[in-house]
Amino acid sequence: MKRILLFCLMIVTVSVTSQVTNQGSPLSWKLLSDHNQINAKSLPSFDLQQVRAEDALNDNKFEKPWRFGYMHSVDFGFEDGQWTTLKNGDRIWRLAITSKDALSLNFIFDEFSIPQGSSVYLYNDDRSDLLGAYTSTQNQESGILGTWIVKGEKVWIEYFEPAQVAGQGQLHIAKATHGYRNAETYQAAKGLNDSGNCNLDVDCPIGADWEDNKNHNKRSVGILLSGGQGFCTGALINNTNNDGTPYFLTANHCYSNPNGWAFRFGWISPNPVCASNSNSANGPTNLTISGASLKARSTNADFCLVEINNPIPTSWDRVFAGWDRSDITPPFTVGIHHPAGDIMKVCRDDDSPSKQPNAGAQTWEILGGSGQGWELGVTEGGSSGSPLFDDQGRIIGQLYGGAAACAGTNDNNALDYYGRLGVAWDSGNSATTRLEDWLDPQGTNPVVLNSFPALEVLDLDAAVSVDIPEVSCGETVITPTINLTNFGLNDITAAVITWQIDNGTTNTINFNGALSQNETESFVLDPIDLTEGSYSFNVVLVSVNGTNDQNDQNNSISEDFSIGGSDDQYGTLQVVLELLTDDYAEETSWEFREVGGSVLYSDSYNEGSDDNTTFIEIFDVELDNCYEFELFDSYGDGICCQYGEGEYSLSTSTGEIIFEGAEFTDSEVTQMSIGGELSIDDALLATISMYPNPATSEITLSIGNTTDKASYSLYNTFGQLLQQGEVTNNKVISVSNYTTGIYFVVVKNSVTNIESTLRFIKQ
Repeated sequence: MKRILLFCLMIVTVSVTSQVTNQGSPLSWKLLSDHNQINAKSLPSFDLQQVRAEDALNDNKFEKPWRFGYMHSVDFGFEDGQWTTLKNGDRIWRLAITSKDALSLNFIFDEFSIPQGSSVYLYNDDRSDLLGAYTSTQNQESGILGTWIVKGEKVWIEYFEPAQVAGQGQLHIAKATHGYRNAETYQAAKGLNDSGNCNLDVDCPIGADWEDNKNHNKRSVGILLSGGQGFCTGALINNTNNDGTPYFLTANHCYSNPNGWAFRFGWISPNPVCASNSNSANGPTNLTISGASLKARSTNADFCLVEINNPIPTSWDRVFAGWDRSDITPPFTVGIHHPAGDIMKVCRDDDSPSKQPNAGAQTWEILGGSGQGWELGVTEGGSSGSPLFDDQGRIIGQLYGGAAACAGTNDNNALDYYGRLGVAWDSGNSATTRLEDWLDPQGTNPVVLNSFPALEVLDLDAAVSVDIPEVSCGETVITPTINLTNFGLNDITAAVITWQIDNGTTNTINFNGALSQNETESFVLDPIDLTEGSYSFNVVLVSVNGTNDQNDQNNSISEDFSIGGSDDQYGTLQVVLELLTDDYAEETSWEFREVGGSVLYSDSYNEGSDDNTTFIEIFDVELDNCYEFELFDSYGDGICCQYGEGEYSLSTSTGEIIFEGAEFTDSEVTQMSIGGELSIDDALLATISMYPNPATSEITLSIGNTTDKASYSLYNTFGQLLQQGEVTNNKVISVSNYTTGIYFVVVKNSVTNIESTLRFIKQ
């Protein structure tokens, strides 16, 4: 028998045609083959370096949407595209727009009015990304429509118009946005210590006491494209009519004309990544909708409430989140959000927030933990406007700002602050500045309201999960833990669980005991020794209390893992360290060593003379081996950012970044697996030796295993050619006249024309 905590009301049925569902395909794909004959409109260039400099200053300020693109003002209408009339009188209009090196393009129409039966699609040049169909149900009184993004530097806009409504459509594009970054490039550019690697995909476990609430409320959260060039987050929120009115709550600082907003819901990774260096797999992207109308906004709690202009289809299975306006401090809080325009994430603070004024608003301040901040995950730019839920799963605020960020796979213990819903409820002088007029249209004056539809809890709902400790490079033994959690109302007294690695032997765990609601029983397996490679650990809940579980959605899990450093291997014979010291260089030292072995290289620095100085070191490494670099700071504050702007990176001989960082405490360790196939350059490098390195007055080149002739060219870091000549075995090259620094020797095989670059340091 099911027990429902709250009454579930029937949602009114609406037509799915009012949304952009990415169903069907443009008619031209079937009927026309002249795409290559249509000239594209090109967007002008812009100063990307200046834009990125602005982003570096603004990304962590939370003062506006997280900018992903540069917006151009354009003037594109029917006269700029090409019409094709079909035999039956129907017409197709196509316009291609390009912007060199764009990751994506999106648009704002200032005239969008198309008759019934017409449709608009957007797609990229290779047709791998399709958006549409937009139909007449997307028409707004303002005529404005903002589209979602389409990947690629060339995007087609295609309009179909039936013969019986010929000439009735109006389309004009006023804004086109060149997307120059996304979450992936943003994190890669920032480096591990500043990136989002401590974030948890929303399906990562954050505690059995909130698992049901998380799985329910994630269906309310959406990513918002505001102003055509920036991302925020928000959530569908319930009103006392419990009627599915599509109210969407976000932050006031995310505000732009809502007519041009676009929303995406349900963007969740099918294979969650939980605070690690791996990339999340992409999830569903088809639940998009455009256009909204402002209802209320204010700076007093930095809130903005809009109503999406079309109903949310029942087929989307969305939730309108509940809320609590009591302003009573909860024991813990949870945030669900889209950092940096990324796939949905979750964060949790196990301590009570405090009430503090921040930047002119009344806010909840996240201060918990052993120091400060979140215990699990963080927020970032793009998370602005995201809901803050209390322990009961009700919204109590929306993200205003803060300094929380990742420090490797951990958070930096900095605070965040959320505008308080209890303050936004009835402050202000009119309906345009408060929430109560919209979320309580009948004036019933409740303090709390549960979600619509209500959260459903089953009598019998068990779940399995698995924890596989991260394996150090070169290690081959794992000790997994299988977890059995009770999310149901009834106690679990018996359960049968099976597990296997790949398609190997099936092993069985029999549980007998008493497991109450929200409790977890963990089973630590015996150590398993595996050969190097990639594997899948599969767990299945076969039965619970001698019968089938009432919820089979969490009864199996498949966790991929790697042994022996087979993932993220680097095919190189040299690792290059570039280190910029801070104001106190004497606190800094480092070691480069084999994992589990001896120290191969090490150094420390001097007070004064080595402050704020860049040092470059080159480490020779061997294939099929594991190494680690550890950077120490004796004071315990890292090398950035209170006392100077120190930073460091590790890279391969070809310049591929292995690690970038700066912020840590006492020390920071980076492990790397050297293996795989060498590049062509490195393959040649394997036959060349150069010594000594570092050098003082001369270097010697030695080339073995070949009778081919070769030449060398020696360059400084500015790319200036300093000398060149033929390579003979044990060729001695004088470098005594060169200043201290790093230099490059390019060796070219005169027969194969293959070049290889070696680096050396002149002392």
